Amino acid sequence: MDKQILLEERRLHNLIFRRLQRMSGSRGGRGYRLQGMIIAHLCERPDERICQKDLEAEFFVRGSTMAEALNQLEAAGYIERRTSDDDRRLKIVRPTLKATEAYAGMEDHIRTMEESLTRGVDPRDLAVYFEVVDKICNNLEAE
Repeated sequence: MDKQILLEERRLHNLIFRRLQRMSGSRGGRGYRLQGMIIAHLCERPDERICQKDLEAEFFVRGSTMAEALNQLEAAGYIERRTSDDDRRLKIVRPTLKATEAYAGMEDHIRTMEESLTRGVDPRDLAVYFEVVDKICNNLEAE
């Protein structure tokens, strides 16, 4: 095989990131991308009780990385953290009105990007792609 997974994944990642930057006019680094994904995740699930551990698992990041992103989002007024009624040790993360308004603008970018990524790709091929990605992720998680 002439292609390597690491190089192709990096190429895809860079192309997606550049397109998102052009669409949003943003020049943010990794922290800003993660923060945008957190806002989107929270806004798409307004009725779910989501805590920091849930977000760490969702985005495959360490606790310290997530804590830093959440601290920045909270300081900027995009999220609030409330103590869980069931378990006082847990902090439930909720989007604020500011986050909801920001997400409304992001929604079109997300939908446009998904359409652009999948244009001309047969749904069966896309299903195979996700199967392969899942297998690769499972291999890495098992080690």
